[in-house]
Amino acid sequence: MSATALSPPPTSMPGALETYRAFLVARNGRVTGMVPLQAASEDEARLLAHELVEEEDVVELWAGLRSVARFEGSGRRGPPS
Repeated sequence: MSATALSPPPTSMPGALETYRAFLVARNGRVTGMVPLQAASEDEARLLAHELVEEEDVVELWAGLRSVARFEGSGRRGPPS
């Protein structure tokens, strides 16, 4: 009987969606929420996460344990005086 080596399954298949996490972070550094994102590419995940940014908040995009990007709001509230 001979043993055959099995190759591990591919980590991502073409056209498969990857799972990302967008953490909503207040300016004081406290995480206020998390939004799971499904995207076909890292660029698409960045676009989706950027849409979550509000004026006073920060959104951090993560893929597993890897930090992908950080997006910050404009920091202004309401119209300029």
